[in-house]
Amino acid sequence: MKISIISASHRPNSQSKKVATFLKNNLLNINSELVPFLLDLAESALPLWSPEKKNGKDIWGKPWKSISDNLNKSDGFILVVPEYGGMATPAAKNLFLLCGNGEFAHKPGLIVSVSSGDGGAYPIAELRSSSYKNTHIMWIPENIIIRNVEEFNPGSHGKSIPNWLDNRIDYVLNLFLAYVLNMNPLRDKINRKDFGNGM
Repeated sequence: MKISIISASHRPNSQSKKVATFLKNNLLNINSELVPFLLDLAESALPLWSPEKKNGKDIWGKPWKSISDNLNKSDGFILVVPEYGGMATPAAKNLFLLCGNGEFAHKPGLIVSVSSGDGGAYPIAELRSSSYKNTHIMWIPENIIIRNVEEFNPGSHGKSIPNWLDNRIDYVLNLFLAYVLNMNPLRDKINRKDFGNGM
């Protein structure tokens, strides 16, 4: 199985990327045969969606095709999204606009929200309400919120990180992989030719 882990921060070497890298390693500890694809939206610097994307030139040529192919070949997605001003990041929202060729379609997704303070709930609500319509991503019912993320250091967290968080992350990752495994057969029944977008 191939799993894409997406860091949706705009900042290079962000806390979101730190968490995404941790989750990638944790997944491999659970199942060493997984094939992870780590996408850092700060490094990829994808432009905002525009009609020019259809031309397939410049970044919409090989650079985007490589990203799109990796997402297409993925069986599930983990989106690590920081809270910016009580919202999901523009990079996160933009990615869902760019993925119009079924990259996410009918595959399970896990939202991991991070916050430098006590927030983190708003990006989850926003993504659940607006990102699935045309992409058909299937967000699983569970999510993870990592608050006071600068203190996040599994095995030696800062005082603001609860002791139970590591067990919660392990539980949700194992559940996510169960969704990935069991939703694979569903995609044989999908008709994207006639019904590629939501209503």
